[in-house]
Amino acid sequence: MAKLKEQYVSKLLELSEDAGTLETDLQQVVLLRDTLEDSEVHAFLTDMNILALAKKQFFIDSFSDKLSEHLMKFLYHTIQQNQNLLIIPVLNEYIERANRRFGKVEAKVVSAVPLDEKQIQSIDQALTKKLNLNVEIRTEVDPKVIGGFYCVVNGHIYDGTVRYKLKTMKRALKERNI
Repeated sequence: MAKLKEQYVSKLLELSEDAGTLETDLQQVVLLRDTLEDSEVHAFLTDMNILALAKKQFFIDSFSDKLSEHLMKFLYHTIQQNQNLLIIPVLNEYIERANRRFGKVEAKVVSAVPLDEKQIQSIDQALTKKLNLNVEIRTEVDPKVIGGFYCVVNGHIYDGTVRYKLKTMKRALKERNI
C-alpha cells in the first residue's frame, strides 16, 4: 500500500508541476481532503455495499467544477480500483510535499473548544519559530480533549493538553514513589 500511495502522490505532483498549477492544485487538494474527512462522507466512500458508479457520481456532483482534470481522474481511478482507503493518505502526503516546495508546513491544532484568532496567531508564531517554516494552521475541535490543545505537524505531536500534563505528573509521582 505504501508503494502505491507513493506512486499516486508522485504522479499527482508531477502532473501539477507539468501543468504549472501546483499552487492551485494544492488549494483544491486541501478542499477535497477537508471534505472527505467528514465522517459521513468518509463512511459513504468506504462502504463496500455502495457501487463505484454512485461514488463516482458523488465526485462529479461535488467536485467537477472545483478540481483539475487530473485530480478528478485520480478520484475516478481509485474508486474504480477499489482503493478508496488510499485517497485521504495520498491527499495528505500531496499537501505535505507541495507545502514543503513552497517553504511551508501544515499544522493541525486540536482543542476542546474553538480557538480565537489571537490564540491561533500565538500558536502559529511559536510553531513558525520552532520549525523555521511558514505554518498553515488547521483547527479542529474535539470534546475528548479535556483542556489545552495539541498540534500535529509532519507526523510529530506537540501535546499541551491537560490529559498529557496529568499523565506526566502521574509518571513523575510514581518515579518518586509518592
